[in-house]
Amino acid sequence: MKNWLKGLDWAKISKNFGIIAALFLASFLLAHLVFWNSFNQYRFLFVLAIVLLASFFFVFRKKIGEKPEFGFLAVALICGSLLSFSEPKKYVNWDEQIHYKRAEALAANVVPGMFFRPNTVDSSYSLEEQGKINILTDSQYKRSKSRSKADNLTYQNAAYLPSAFALALGNLLHLPFHIMFAFARWINLLFYSAVVFFAIRRLKTGKMLMSVIALFPTAIFLAASYNYDSWLTAFSMIGFAYLFSELQQPEKKLTTKEAVVMVGSFVLGLGPKALYFPLMLPLFLIKKEKFETPRQYKIFMWLTVVAVLLVLGSFLLPFVFHGPGKGDVRGGSDVDATKQVAFILSDPSAYSKILFNFASGYVNPLNAGGFTVFLAYLGGIDGFWIVMATLAAVFLWDRNTYDKKNSLKMRLLVVGAYIVTVVLICTALYVSFTAVRSTTMAGVQPRYLIPLVFPLLFVLGIKAIKNPFNKNIFNSIVFIAMSLVLLNGTWVLMISKYY
Repeated sequence: MKNWLKGLDWAKISKNFGIIAALFLASFLLAHLVFWNSFNQYRFLFVLAIVLLASFFFVFRKKIGEKPEFGFLAVALICGSLLSFSEPKKYVNWDEQIHYKRAEALAANVVPGMFFRPNTVDSSYSLEEQGKINILTDSQYKRSKSRSKADNLTYQNAAYLPSAFALALGNLLHLPFHIMFAFARWINLLFYSAVVFFAIRRLKTGKMLMSVIALFPTAIFLAASYNYDSWLTAFSMIGFAYLFSELQQPEKKLTTKEAVVMVGSFVLGLGPKALYFPLMLPLFLIKKEKFETPRQYKIFMWLTVVAVLLVLGSFLLPFVFHGPGKGDVRGGSDVDATKQVAFILSDPSAYSKILFNFASGYVNPLNAGGFTVFLAYLGGIDGFWIVMATLAAVFLWDRNTYDKKNSLKMRLLVVGAYIVTVVLICTALYVSFTAVRSTTMAGVQPRYLIPLVFPLLFVLGIKAIKNPFNKNIFNSIVFIAMSLVLLNGTWVLMISKYY
């Protein structure tokens, strides 16, 4: 907390308090013009978000170049909060009903007999109708006899802890159910933003690159809803932030705390999706010169080996002992995981061709809209090329002398981990979700690539092009561009529809 406070320019905030107060007053006046004769809380929140962002960029206009982590935090929290509270009170994210119930099952350990929310939930963009639905939902929650069963905390479901904590707290505070539902979404966003904030702060270079990727509208949307994707993305980012920072400082000694955080972040983050275990392989690039004694280096290597085996075993052992099974029924009646594995093993050449044809389109940057500006069941938003241009700008210009320490071995290992992880993702969904011998791959979502984007682009960049802009101006333009895309998408898909 002290580090956070040190990063704030309190003198600047105090000096500009009058201007900030005037901006808030202007927001209320503008909100009055927008609302006309009826109060629309969502439009008010939209106007307030704009004012808060404008205030932040004004106050921190001379600090954002050196401390971009605060720029990320402001945009993520303001735009993400607007998203989390403006989303319809129904399931809008991929398989959100499943993720919600898992979070609820964890919360039931603290508050036994919590309300079990049904798979189908009514929702309306009419404020009057939604108000009636909220009243009905809240009353059902109080008298419902359908209660959720508590689920034990495991390695795989730890990703639901932030949402579960919020649901349990909401129950203990006797919050109305519709508020508690949105509150838990918001807590998930808060957790994501905090973890990524410290990841950006840890980096020696690539701070804006990580900021832009973490601010992809799809990434913020995931963080502002029930899921485990944002947990994986956040912890992989802080793991790589520690790893890359250490690799770029070969003369600096690695402390025990730093080693535990670095390895532990990957172990925690990969729990819900252990297929990403190849991302841990660059940990073996840490050299013995980073330690005070050879014994410390050996301990670190053994810690890393055990960590990789733990993650790998969490999904490999069930496959070895119980086989592939029948597969996911959501993939259709033609899905049969056992027969699919037999096909792959019997004709690896045919499968390799199917894999290559699909994966080449899957990782094509022109198809990146699926993991940058797509908000699941709500639809896509405008601004794909703005996001891509912003990403290209930080990829080229967010560099400094530390990038010279990115070795060829480091680049090859990270690129290799990227390729292997993509192959594992595609193969896993081909086995469990795709009809036997299909020439395509079902269920392979673009959002699965989000945790892979930062490490890949980080190691591919070189210190070759000088940034022609002042850092304060450059960073401000980047954050404003991402804010505009997020705000416009939230307005078009949600806020403008409320009446």
